[in-house]
Amino acid sequence: MKNRLLILSASIGAGHVKAAEALAKAYNEQFGGEAVHLDFFRYASPTISRWAEQAYYIMTKHTPGVYKLLYDIEDRPNSPTKKMEVHLGTKRYKDLIKEYRPDAIISTHFLPAAVVSHMYQRFPIPNGVLLTDYISHPMWLYPNNQRFFVAHAGMAEELKRFGIEEDRIRVTGIPVRPCFAQKFDRRQLRAKLKLDPELVTILLMSGGNAIGPLVEVLSALSRIDKPFQIVAITGRNRKVFRELSRVRRAVGLRGRILGYVENVHEWMAISDLLISKAGGLTVTEALNSGLPMLIIRPTPGQEVGNTEFLQQAGACLPVKNVKELIGALDGLLNNPEQLRMMKESTLRLARPNATMDILTEMEALLEASRQQAGLI
Repeated sequence: MKNRLLILSASIGAGHVKAAEALAKAYNEQFGGEAVHLDFFRYASPTISRWAEQAYYIMTKHTPGVYKLLYDIEDRPNSPTKKMEVHLGTKRYKDLIKEYRPDAIISTHFLPAAVVSHMYQRFPIPNGVLLTDYISHPMWLYPNNQRFFVAHAGMAEELKRFGIEEDRIRVTGIPVRPCFAQKFDRRQLRAKLKLDPELVTILLMSGGNAIGPLVEVLSALSRIDKPFQIVAITGRNRKVFRELSRVRRAVGLRGRILGYVENVHEWMAISDLLISKAGGLTVTEALNSGLPMLIIRPTPGQEVGNTEFLQQAGACLPVKNVKELIGALDGLLNNPEQLRMMKESTLRLARPNATMDILTEMEALLEASRQQAGLI
């Protein structure tokens, strides 16, 4: 009989969902198991989930200070919003277990992690939690979560300071699709993607909703004297796509403006530098692609923590505004050695085996649980 793995995410930020999708795909294809990925927030309350998704988008785009305030409240033990979220989730958890009958559960968001822990005495299912950023948060930590998967050793030390036992922590990295570690002939791939094979290539992104000053950045890039080409990916934001297309034509920049694409891994593979926000999954995809980063205006909270980690490791340069960005970019284009060293730093941080390591550990946890229960 196939082991059934239930992977629970929440659509507040795309990274939680993308990590869950990578785990589910690998489990089904390479472990001979049956994995189901479910957006738990939408399952528990579709209406509140849609409201929360919209609120997250609006706050991170227009009122980051408000988002930071809520983030800090949520990060406290026994926060009122945390209690409300757990109460919301437990109402449907019984139905969830009855419907999917999982042998093990992985949560890629703190809401399902909290509910799984809260209901563990009633449903003692082996479970793990994947932290999808490069800093640890108390909001992710609950007493009945048996495994905590983190991106690097520093996070493991943070978890131990928060009171999590060492034997519950695994340093695995964050899972992304294996194509992000794929090796390409960059000249051939650039030609295939209709770019100049010889030019330095800058990739401009800002999440699936293109949040951030993309238009302002693209306009300012015309001030760079060094030759380069730009690729901008705007996701599902058609308005930003049209604005960037107009700006690129007006200022005469070489390159391409793209909307939603399935082959982000190829665009990362052919690029020399990424200008972006610092979402956990975007960062991980860039690290696995060996792509250095310029991080502009990270969202307060987890993105600031991600940026600080990357900066300390030598994989990114943070900038506060477009003026700083142009200065930093001009410096990098005139100092290829610094860009090369940043690339080496990204590759040192990459953990391309994260998906397999997490799933292997979950299989071991499930087997140990069955042995303890006398089922093997």
